[in-house]
Amino acid sequence: MYGRGDDWERLVEETTLFLEERAATDAFVTYGQLNGALVQRTGLPPLDFSQDRDRAAVGALLWEAVDRTFAEVGAMISAIMIRQEANDPGPGFYELAVEKGLLEAGASPERRTEFWLEQAGKVRAHYRRAR
Repeated sequence: MYGRGDDWERLVEETTLFLEERAATDAFVTYGQLNGALVQRTGLPPLDFSQDRDRAAVGALLWEAVDRTFAEVGAMISAIMIRQEANDPGPGFYELAVEKGLLEAGASPERRTEFWLEQAGKVRAHYRRAR
């Protein structure tokens, strides 16, 4: 997938583990930090966010991490991810929330921010208890 072939499953696993490790902290994680962690953990080439394919790939990695953890966590683990330049999770986060029926389509910017912060709080609370 996304030009990563047989390495895709490993990238999904490492993305999920990295987010789980970071979720117990108060810090948000940037896409650059995730990218660096994936390179360090797998030895694979970094994602190139100037390329459409690699931007789509990181979105798919986050969607899969949410799918793998949502039943246990009760919230979207990707809520701890932010775009450094915008200090928010990005449109893919909200698209997935709408797809999962967690957020109404066309929600106001205020409602979207409220939802995001609620999700981040739930994720952090879950992983703090799990420690």
